[in-house]
Amino acid sequence: MLGLVAIALLFSCAVSWVFALVRIAVRDSETAQLAGFVVIFPLTFASSAFVALATVPARLQAFVRNQPVSFAVDASRELALGTDSGGTVWKLLAWSCGLITVFVPLALRQYNHRTS
Repeated sequence: MLGLVAIALLFSCAVSWVFALVRIAVRDSETAQLAGFVVIFPLTFASSAFVALATVPARLQAFVRNQPVSFAVDASRELALGTDSGGTVWKLLAWSCGLITVFVPLALRQYNHRTS
């Protein structure tokens, strides 16, 4: 259970930096909400969160199988159920660390540019 909470917090932190950059980059909160929705909508609905990967059309399976929301959902399910992760947790950790590595400096640079 602690592992589940830990990966959920790490992935949430990583995604929050993406949306922090979006909010800093746009002028008002309505635009930030719309821009965030444009990003999160396809990632959520084109993931394994709502449907099994086998039922996804073949042309979308590679995307669904390799995107961070699918890894988050699959890793959370596997940790909650106690099943073998097959590397899903490590892939989620890699995605989370990658997002943090890319978006923290970008958000901070944009913030410094906006405030100076």
